[in-house]
Amino acid sequence: MYNRLVKSKPFLGISDAVVRSAKPLLDADDYHITHSARLARTAHILREMVADVGEDCKVLELGTSGFIPVVLKSLFPSVTIDVTNFDTAVASEGESVSYECEVGLAGRSVGVRAFPIDLEYDLIPIDDETYDIVVCCEVIEHMEIDPMFMLAEVNRVLKTNGKLFVSTPNILSSRGFTKMLEGHAPYFFMQYHANREYHRHNYEYSVKQLWSVLKCAGFDPTVWTEDLFEDGLVHAVDALRDAGFKIDHVGDNILSIATKISEVVERYPRGLYV
Repeated sequence: MYNRLVKSKPFLGISDAVVRSAKPLLDADDYHITHSARLARTAHILREMVADVGEDCKVLELGTSGFIPVVLKSLFPSVTIDVTNFDTAVASEGESVSYECEVGLAGRSVGVRAFPIDLEYDLIPIDDETYDIVVCCEVIEHMEIDPMFMLAEVNRVLKTNGKLFVSTPNILSSRGFTKMLEGHAPYFFMQYHANREYHRHNYEYSVKQLWSVLKCAGFDPTVWTEDLFEDGLVHAVDALRDAGFKIDHVGDNILSIATKISEVVERYPRGLYV
């Protein structure tokens, strides 16, 4: 089903409680302004997920801008939030597997425990089955060599029946199809940088690919798409459907709530690894 959320209305359908907490944070910088709709929608979904667990919920966010910890703490003061943060200065000291720090935006901050790790190489320094929820927003597409290493660690630290929330760009969005029909690559953010920085996407997923990878990692995933970056382009998709192609899940962002039901099933899924 084609879902459409208009970027110019980032708080469309978002609960009042989330809007009150999130809106003052999203003018912090260009990144948060650009991602306002996605971040607001993420906070809305996580509010419901945490409420289902209760005030003693334990959450791990993989990579953090500070937005999620601040919003969740404002909504649920008793929730425990840890984060991974590849702080190379702290990691190089080698003195501690975690450290206490403040994270935040727009003058608001909360205290968290941070793990300065590389998610493709380092084990998360925490006991098995610690967390109720793990948050993995706009991270998996940046993995350079081994995304299943990260997902295997997420599986390990999640409680049985715990939830993994994932968001990642959709390579088969309506804009992706439009680009291909016009002779361009469908990628969302694969461009190299003239200044040689590494911040780019290394692999962009479709709904079927992400669903398959999460199944291999021991999860029972619900996966869907929404337009959370830009307005959808319906004409190209409609034309393909009129031509007889079965096309769905064309929002520009893939979202998934995946329940841990087993240990990792397949460490190196075929199609993703060779």
